[in-house]
Amino acid sequence: MMWRWRSAFWNFFMEFKFSHAKPMVVPPPMLQIRPIVPVPFSAQFSNIPIDGIMVADHIPSDETQLPAQLFCRLQLALDRVFSPMQSGLPPIDADPVTALANVYPTKHRRSFPAPVRPAGFDPLDLGRLAVDGPYSCYLTKVKTGVYRWDVSSLEGFEVHPGLRSPAAVVEFALDKAKRSLRATRIDSELGSCTPDDVDWDRAQRLALCGVTTHLSLVRHFNWLHLSSGGPLSFTTRNCLIATHPLRRLLQPHVYATHSSNRMVTLDQMAPAGDFENIFSFTHAGMCDLFEKTCAQTDLRRFNPDVDARLRGLDASKMDLPSRDNFVTLFGVIRAHAERFLSVYYDSDDALASDEQLASWVESLDAYVPHGVTELAGAPLTIAGASELIATLIYFTTVEHEVLGSGVWNYQLWPDVQPPRVYANGQRLPLDVYARLVNANFTLNVARTPLMSDFSGLALDSRGAAAFWAFRDDLSALQAAMDAEPTTGWRIEPRMLKANINA
Repeated sequence: MMWRWRSAFWNFFMEFKFSHAKPMVVPPPMLQIRPIVPVPFSAQFSNIPIDGIMVADHIPSDETQLPAQLFCRLQLALDRVFSPMQSGLPPIDADPVTALANVYPTKHRRSFPAPVRPAGFDPLDLGRLAVDGPYSCYLTKVKTGVYRWDVSSLEGFEVHPGLRSPAAVVEFALDKAKRSLRATRIDSELGSCTPDDVDWDRAQRLALCGVTTHLSLVRHFNWLHLSSGGPLSFTTRNCLIATHPLRRLLQPHVYATHSSNRMVTLDQMAPAGDFENIFSFTHAGMCDLFEKTCAQTDLRRFNPDVDARLRGLDASKMDLPSRDNFVTLFGVIRAHAERFLSVYYDSDDALASDEQLASWVESLDAYVPHGVTELAGAPLTIAGASELIATLIYFTTVEHEVLGSGVWNYQLWPDVQPPRVYANGQRLPLDVYARLVNANFTLNVARTPLMSDFSGLALDSRGAAAFWAFRDDLSALQAAMDAEPTTGWRIEPRMLKANINA
């Protein structure tokens, strides 16, 4: 009876949060009165002991989002008074459809459709998941005909009692005739397993637990939101005045980053937050994970052309549908960046003489781990600046969609891909699964579409025309995709949001 009351309350609360979230109107940049000072993470969040990540010392006045901030505080207070967690609950139903129906009620479904089970889950095919969908970002070539998923970096962090470490390495072999991959070995806490071993099915589930954990905690929130998104926003605000053309170009993609990051951090990373209650790690283990992995942030991983080369996939002899999808989207974004810069800089020399732009690149290079020099090139040119700017816009739009809303159809099927794996083989408890579903549900709230008209942010008619041309290019790409067969993994322009904000 207590669980019925508890789950009904939190389902109501999350549906209210979902239905009342409205897309933001992105305003023109304001005059920067008070510079943002980067400070260690723990200086802003005293109960989250992480020092390696630098965050803003305050939320700029033009992006306070006071109602949303107050709602976030209310959620934190309710979490302490009437937690969505309840110990001693039975496990979820063995049938995944029934299990989902028990925690994803009709009112939720009216607001947002239930997830669709990916083709690679029935039957489970890691080789297909390695090239289609959100986990394709982990595929790396080892040698001719051999590829790998490697999330062994999750090893060594404290997990909750009774759980297995999600660290794993999956090896794939290339089938040249079929241009596809087949999983051949999985190394994990279960040992080294091959398809003929009795533990193979359990090893596959543990491997998927590993990649979804790394994707959600490390690649999405640590690398994208905190270690890249935060520095992009405070560097842009500090280095570029409100009337600088690049500030106008980036405004849709950086606005409200600090206020949003603060709210989501409190919801997910504070003690007893989402991350601790959904995934394998204790709060101490999660903080240690973020501390150890923040320095691994590499913006090159958010540039699909460069990333493909780094992972050995640029001249692959297999079908890579997700990579091809991302490269196509990146091409449209890069054309937008170069077109916009060409409006305001008639030569490479003109761009190189812009002291504010040079200061912006220098600051990014200082605050983003591994810097930006390889992407931007030296000396800075229109082409190099376009590559860097396109990478930044790409990770705030496409990459964020892949890692956030893009896991909706994947992460809610714990029979195949659990967020945590119990050593005794038990299924997820009801409260853990309900919190997983509600957390993913709210990732899909309405936000500012990338295909919005941002011409009002432009300095003049030339800039407005560049924004319109970008929207036309996105519309043309969407029309081309509409003419093709529908797929479950493809990211389309109409799905994309303008920024990483909650």
